[in-house]
Amino acid sequence: MKSKFNIPAALLIFLVLYVLLLGVRPLISPDEARYVEIPREMLADRDYVTPRLNGARYFEKPIMGYWLIAGSMRMLGENAFAGRFAPAMCTGLAALIVLLLAAKMTGRKEQGWFAAGCFLLMPLVFIVGTTCTLDAIFSLFVTATVASFYCAMEGYLEKKRMECVLWLLAAGTAAGCAFLVKGFLAFALPVMAVLPWLIWEKRWKAIFTLPWLPFVVALAVIAPWAVLIHRAQPDFWRYFVVEEHFARFFGGAEAEHPHGPFYFVLTLLWGASAWLLLAPAVGLGFKKIGIRGEQNSWFRFLICWFAGPFLFLSASSGKLPTYILPCFPALAIMISAGLFRYFEERPDGKGKLFNLPLMVFSGGVVLLLIAGIVAMSLGLPGKLGIRVYEKDETWKVFVLFNVVVLVLFGLVAAFTEKKPARKLSYFVAAVLPVFIGVNFIVPQHFYNARSMDKFLEECRDEVTPDTVVIAHGSNLHAICYAYHRNDLYVIFPGELTYGLTCKEAEEKDRIRNQAYTKIDKLLEANPGKKVVMFFPADRYFQHNANNAFPPALSVRKSIPSDPEDKHADGQVLVRFQ
Repeated sequence: MKSKFNIPAALLIFLVLYVLLLGVRPLISPDEARYVEIPREMLADRDYVTPRLNGARYFEKPIMGYWLIAGSMRMLGENAFAGRFAPAMCTGLAALIVLLLAAKMTGRKEQGWFAAGCFLLMPLVFIVGTTCTLDAIFSLFVTATVASFYCAMEGYLEKKRMECVLWLLAAGTAAGCAFLVKGFLAFALPVMAVLPWLIWEKRWKAIFTLPWLPFVVALAVIAPWAVLIHRAQPDFWRYFVVEEHFARFFGGAEAEHPHGPFYFVLTLLWGASAWLLLAPAVGLGFKKIGIRGEQNSWFRFLICWFAGPFLFLSASSGKLPTYILPCFPALAIMISAGLFRYFEERPDGKGKLFNLPLMVFSGGVVLLLIAGIVAMSLGLPGKLGIRVYEKDETWKVFVLFNVVVLVLFGLVAAFTEKKPARKLSYFVAAVLPVFIGVNFIVPQHFYNARSMDKFLEECRDEVTPDTVVIAHGSNLHAICYAYHRNDLYVIFPGELTYGLTCKEAEEKDRIRNQAYTKIDKLLEANPGKKVVMFFPADRYFQHNANNAFPPALSVRKSIPSDPEDKHADGQVLVRFQ
């Protein structure tokens, strides 16, 4: 089967979804605000060794991810587009690796293009790849490590010594970069992907000989910064190894983000949802490919690449959806291979396992669309007190309607088309409007609750350079970034606790960090100065009801309609003097 997708549609998808629309959404707090503020402080202080947040040491991650984001900000300015540019480019490079590796494994370029498109159109890949965090950057280097080792192994088996050595050097370089982004997972995930495959293939000699060269190269890549950070911050490695690795992995219920062993199964269901709709056809394709025989070693490799890291991460006490992103390149190649194998025996396009799920899903979408139209015409959302869009967001309803219609057209075209190549292309065309539309259909009250950009801009006149600013640990990142400040007083410092209390912290940092900043004493110490506080609205109104704060001169809400209780969604600016 020759796919129409071999025209570089994957490149077009990448440009539209991962480049052109990067700046249409505001930065989300606290995660995106954190990962633009640390590079901003790096550029401002010209300290490219020690990560800092609000002027305090921030040792949760190594340095390379911040370097890449700082480079984007240096070139493109301080904005959402620049902050997300590095993760987006890394996602594009990961898709390129998927493309080349899929084509190499299957011997068919069209499968490579389709696998890359599949990868870019997975919800988890899209969300992480267009968000300013370090996960997409880390996933690129892990993907490059695993793919390079596979290519090295091919050279090893074909007795191409120089080719094998070069690929091992590439694997070590990528592993070293991955470590500099996120730490020891850079070694653990590739090992969990490659080692089971080598055991399955009974390559005993390779197990004990091939990993040494990439390991040494990785250490050489890590060493310069490792020495510099140790000299600048002697406690970094103790904190990073003990607190950020062992405590997080083995911390049990006390670990950060604790979840059960099946958490990543649920993440997989939504993270690859569009393609899991085709699971029956993909599954039969897997069966036809098979796992036996020397010619299917590549498929066994993909199984181990996906399953090994997935099970390893599932054993961790602390979990976030983004952790399993390095498993998705293997999944995308497997899905592509399964679909192509499924249709190879059905050149007439009569694939019930492909068509039936699309028909059922389309029917469900039609019913939901009709129900939505009827509900809106009867005014049921207002009567039930359900608020989705504000009055000035009517255009988003129109966009949503068009997205649904385009999806239905694509799905109908996919299951009525007879040529397999066009069926797959139409399915991609059906998925694409969802990813484009999500940039425009999210209700504004979501951004009001999750982003401080608009509110901080509105409050800019209230915060002069000599204003004393107090912040909650959850919103200080955005405040520092918006006002170019790194001298905020912190209430409930959370992730900044170590940086403000470690033995090497300056006296001023220890003063700024207390479990609960004594605002009364702060007011006494700054007579005549303006003192303001940014605080999550729900927590402010709860604490204020218990007289935890001094009387306020004024309180300004980011969402004027917010109730003044624990149900408030936005932020408040409180002026004390």
